[in-house]
Amino acid sequence: MTITRFLEELKHSAYYGDQIVRAERLPEREACYAEPRDPLHPAMKSTLETLGIAQLYTHQVAAIDQIRAGKHVVVVTSTASGKTICYNVPVLETMLTDPTCRALYLFPTKALAQDQLR
Repeated sequence: MTITRFLEELKHSAYYGDQIVRAERLPEREACYAEPRDPLHPAMKSTLETLGIAQLYTHQVAAIDQIRAGKHVVVVTSTASGKTICYNVPVLETMLTDPTCRALYLFPTKALAQDQLR
């Protein structure tokens, strides 16, 4: 099924149809990349490259820089935009330099579960 056909089915769906207020096709944009203020830990850089990630997006670098500076960060971007990298890079880098540290990840699973149930 094509994306166009899928969207058309959603628009005509008894469940979703009345929830769609606007559908707009946006033109493709060039990706914007950046480098963190401080270079990535060599092991982190190597791991990302092994995963096929040679460059970081500007939103990832902005989040990493802020988290490294001890700031609280909220990242809201579209699906598959690399949000996971925003928080995992600083956590894993800290663990590489301080093996005694710990991280606690909290995810709003109840909200996600309710959304998926609907």
